[in-house]
Amino acid sequence: MEIKHARSSTRHRISRPRSRYVVETASVIFRENAPRGSSLGDSRLVFLGPDEQGELLEVMAIETDTRGLLIIHAQHIRNRYIELLEGGL
Repeated sequence: MEIKHARSSTRHRISRPRSRYVVETASVIFRENAPRGSSLGDSRLVFLGPDEQGELLEVMAIETDTRGLLIIHAQHIRNRYIELLEGGL
């Protein structure tokens, strides 16, 4: 599967290799609706899990027309997602 990165994917200073690693190894993956007013109206896939150093991250991606992924967001995990990660969804 082809994985690409939008410019916005490094906004929170999470490197592309770190976010890609989470996408490839995430322990929790789910679909979430786009926020109201988003220029990317599609739902997104949310990937939760540790990077290679064990830091918990949240990574969001949209599916592309070619069955790939475009990572649009990555940051250190927020509290609302920690609860999902701990509960295993």
